[in-house]
Amino acid sequence: MVVVIWFMSGENVDSAASMQELTANLFEFQKSGYLCDTVIVADDGQVKAHSVVLAAASPVFKQILKNSDQPLQHTVVLPGMQVVVVSIIIQFVYTGKITVTKDGNLVKVIDAIGKLGIKLHLNRYFFFSKLCILSFCKIN
Repeated sequence: MVVVIWFMSGENVDSAASMQELTANLFEFQKSGYLCDTVIVADDGQVKAHSVVLAAASPVFKQILKNSDQPLQHTVVLPGMQVVVVSIIIQFVYTGKITVTKDGNLVKVIDAIGKLGIKLHLNRYFFFSKLCILSFCKIN
């Protein structure tokens, strides 16, 4: 069966809901390991992910995966990173959201995101409030 969808010129289609559903599905796939073709190895564990999502989110991942000698199943080793930090980063890559439950992890996550070349757009309120929290916790 072939389904053809035809839009008249000038009609706008809001695809935000479609994109949200797509990213939610991809994140569910990642959490369950479905169709994951990459294993990210941290110091204390590993996380599965989809290489195409990683490559789209990070120029560092893109280069590592491009140079991989394993065409169907990739292994990326991230020495010096804890699995909790890698998991938070993967959640951000798939959802655009960061959930940090331990104050010390926020600094590690933001540092790792920077090292991986992942774009993190912080609004002024977020930056100011986290700066206050980090200053209060005496984290430099």
